Amino acid sequence: MQRAANGGFITGFSVGHQAASALDAISGLKINLGKSELIPVGDVPNVHALASILGCRVSALPLTYLGLSLGASFKNKSIWNPVVEKIEKRLAGWKRFYPSKGGRITLIKSTLSNLPTYYLSLFPIPKSVARRIEKLQRDFLWGGLDDEPKFHLVPWKKVCEPLMGGGHGIRNLTMFNKALLGKWLWRYAIEPESLWRRVIDSKYGSMWGGWYSQIGTQAYGVSLWKFIRAGWNTFSNYISYMVGDGSCIKFWHDPWCGDQPLKLSFPELYSLARYSEATMADSMQFQGSSIHWDIVFIRAVKDWELEAVVSFLDLLYTSSITRVGLDSMHWKLSRNGKFEVKSYYKVLTQVDHPPFPWKSIWKVQVPTRIAFFTWIAALGKILTIDNLRKRKVLILDWCCMCKSNGESVNHLLLHRPITRDLWDMVFSLLGVCWVMPKGVEDLLACWAGRCGKGEAASLWKIIPHCLIWTYLVKC
Repeated sequence: MQRAANGGFITGFSVGHQAASALDAISGLKINLGKSELIPVGDVPNVHALASILGCRVSALPLTYLGLSLGASFKNKSIWNPVVEKIEKRLAGWKRFYPSKGGRITLIKSTLSNLPTYYLSLFPIPKSVARRIEKLQRDFLWGGLDDEPKFHLVPWKKVCEPLMGGGHGIRNLTMFNKALLGKWLWRYAIEPESLWRRVIDSKYGSMWGGWYSQIGTQAYGVSLWKFIRAGWNTFSNYISYMVGDGSCIKFWHDPWCGDQPLKLSFPELYSLARYSEATMADSMQFQGSSIHWDIVFIRAVKDWELEAVVSFLDLLYTSSITRVGLDSMHWKLSRNGKFEVKSYYKVLTQVDHPPFPWKSIWKVQVPTRIAFFTWIAALGKILTIDNLRKRKVLILDWCCMCKSNGESVNHLLLHRPITRDLWDMVFSLLGVCWVMPKGVEDLLACWAGRCGKGEAASLWKIIPHCLIWTYLVKC
């Protein structure tokens, strides 16, 4: 749209009107100007006159467009209000049905965890908003009827751990946000001609090779991209480069051969390199189908350095060079080399944890509410007397049934006399000689893998669930 000398938009309107008429004739669709809005960016004179000619309204930033707040600061917490309100609305409808704990965990994983995904893929979530959403999920999981207060039996951090670590695999919103924003770092490298990347480059500039942008340090650098760009140091640990023409990959600095750059794998040889900033195109020469490496050192290698040189050359000559097309980025956590949010989230949340018998809990054909209670029992978090006393509840530490020992999870479910008699009866019916382990987790760990496969194995797997659930109903 061109501005006339008097500040109007007559020329641009004429061209745009003709284009709109042609589009109407071709597609059979007509633009409804009554529902359209004219949004000026900056100081635009005669904007109301133009709106009256077009027959539309004049609006201003910020506004909601395609479900997102357009023109608002990404740090403004109010842009997350629609997400929080949507979650609260879903919870209000679900609570009327009084779902079981198993049903609640299913609803959280299938629905509540997915509602913020659209926003999380574009904006960094403030910590206070993440805590608010997680509190809604926690209260829904552990809440009772009519929102009466209930103990949160398992810490939320444990609930968010993967199944094999003893959790439920509910997404950690902060880590999931970082994984989703990592896709923009990936797209920056593989979409060099896209408009949004050219805008980023014009504002910040691109680093050598074009794999990532420079860091914004001035006042204009305080923006959404600056936050996304800050994740490059972590993101770059899981990428490598596929050599094409070699013009955008540095021989010593970029991870193209092995799991790390050559300067880290062979630091003593890197210190001797004459051209430490050499590219792959400068370092390799092709003679027919064979490759020759042209690596120049500042001096001859010593005897004690020969072993490193041999390993260095073996690594170079066993590396696969395609020589096809341009250099490209490779995601090391996926089979096809393409970025995956799931794999990035998994590595961001990966922690060392002891093995947990999750298959004996969640891979058994029992109702989810029963498996949920077995899971709490395996973690030792049932509200027995010892756990209540840890929560500052004043209560006498004794078992009300056997009148002797203090009540604990293992005592209640495995070692109490009446409980032990019931286990022994089941073992005698099955003709199994069994020594009861110390705890419920140990029981479930050694329970799996017996009785082979088929219907007998399925029945064998549900026995601990049935007995543990029977104790709950009886108690």
